[in-house]
Amino acid sequence: MYKFSDHARKRMASRQISEEDAIAAIEKGELEFTRIDEKGRGMEYTHSIELKDTSCRKIMVGWTYDRDDILILTLYEVKRKWR
Repeated sequence: MYKFSDHARKRMASRQISEEDAIAAIEKGELEFTRIDEKGRGMEYTHSIELKDTSCRKIMVGWTYDRDDILILTLYEVKRKWR
């Protein structure tokens, strides 16, 4: 199951990114990087996924695991020109 943080919901609204876009990025996108955070909270992994859809939007999603769920932390659209 997918969960969205309050921060992610705000970013989705301001950047016109739907839940479907975010989920598609996780399920069909390409992994950009995985970061390990060891700031006294145990080892947490944050993943960044990119999805380039048919309209050439590149959506980046930052997410982590929350028990058995996937928690989407933030998302944005990368605005750069494609070659």
